[in-house]
Amino acid sequence: MTIKKVIPFLLVLCISILFLNSCKKSASTDTASGPTVTDIDGNVYHIVTIGTQMWMVENLRVKHYRNGDPILNGSPSLIMRADSIGDTTGYVYAFDNSQANANVYGLLYNWYAVKDARTVAPIGWHVASDGEFEALVDHLGGNYHLYPYGDTTVGGELKEAGVAHWGDPRVPNSNFGATNISGWTGLPGGFLYQGVFNSLRSGGVWWTTTTMQSPNPLNEAYIFTLTYYNKNATRAATFKPDACSIRCLNDKSR
Repeated sequence: MTIKKVIPFLLVLCISILFLNSCKKSASTDTASGPTVTDIDGNVYHIVTIGTQMWMVENLRVKHYRNGDPILNGSPSLIMRADSIGDTTGYVYAFDNSQANANVYGLLYNWYAVKDARTVAPIGWHVASDGEFEALVDHLGGNYHLYPYGDTTVGGELKEAGVAHWGDPRVPNSNFGATNISGWTGLPGGFLYQGVFNSLRSGGVWWTTTTMQSPNPLNEAYIFTLTYYNKNATRAATFKPDACSIRCLNDKSR
């Protein structure tokens, strides 16, 4: 190849590389520049529209109610006592008391914080109900009330893809069936059950505002769960003093 042929070839190659790099930057910028909402503490959440619903993409991280009052920091050791004496105070927790975990997976709240009249959600938003999770799953083609454990197909569409935050990072396929094609980006923030932190990286557990109908409606509420080892989108229930993640919906969602 002569020098005259080499120079134009290198120019074309350099221009092509610059063009590809600029495309990558544009794609990244577009992804990060979508609509957002900010809570009272200044935490920013991205928004995704799924059907007629507008969801936060991240788990809630707020430490104050909408009116500015602090959400009390809970102690795992007090959960059993709270259940036994009927304490209905709202509490917030970081998994394993680690702010680093909270920065990635959000905070965990007991159900009484969810239902506090001062409201944990930003203005124009609310914590999702059991019926709203049902609408989400059914819109994606699932069956929320499938016996015995709920839908078995759309969990993968709701989980963040890959193993950066799910499953075993050393095992590429340990987040089974995760595609996140819905954009909901479910993360496995674990939960606090009967005073013990469980399931970080292996399960996402989100409160609904809906009290369980039976057999013990006073002490339990419905939750929505995803897990690393299957594609289930499960409706379950847990005790109200336990602590789970929260996802919020825009008030204009239907």
